[in-house]
Amino acid sequence: MDIAHYLKLYLVLETSALCLPLDEFIAQIADGGVTAIQLRDKTATALERFNIAKYIKPLIAKKDILFIINNNADIAAAVGAHGVHLGPEDLPPADVKKHFPDFCIGVSCNNNDDCTAANEAHADYAGVGPAFFTATKTNLRPLLTPKGVKKITEKLDIPAVAIGGITAENITELKGCGVYGAAVSSAICASKTPYDTVLIMRKLIEETFCQ
Repeated sequence: MDIAHYLKLYLVLETSALCLPLDEFIAQIADGGVTAIQLRDKTATALERFNIAKYIKPLIAKKDILFIINNNADIAAAVGAHGVHLGPEDLPPADVKKHFPDFCIGVSCNNNDDCTAANEAHADYAGVGPAFFTATKTNLRPLLTPKGVKKITEKLDIPAVAIGGITAENITELKGCGVYGAAVSSAICASKTPYDTVLIMRKLIEETFCQ
């Protein structure tokens, strides 16, 4: 699996923000060019997230889209997702990889210690951020800015995707930061025309990131 390819336009899905029914939204973003979906739904219960993940899985079964579950390796395994994304307060990636060797494991990186842990655990990719201010998370880690994103990616041995407050208006500021693409949440989830939004962002990504 070429992980770098799937980091081009990585959707962090919050279903509570959607303006469209979930099936219609998934169809539009898949056709528009999203390369990965991480189901986050941070306010949902584990059972709710499981049911949503189980609903999404067949909708993208024939699409070339990486399907990742945030935090919960058990949900990822139960629905047949490709892997799990782990933050600093989640299970250690090395332990998850030990029990789920076939999983694609992503980790959040914000500082040097995160980079060391990601490299030592042989994670598959890193989400580096926040690149810009974002209101989608209440426990926001220190803002990196694009310059800070570059400093972090230089310490990583694995592919990285920038995350945090990324929109069509600021995505080009990430040029030269060492990432393979952008992880986006609000700009796509809250769009009334997600197909058009994804199409625009995918075009900008292709023009901005040359790795």
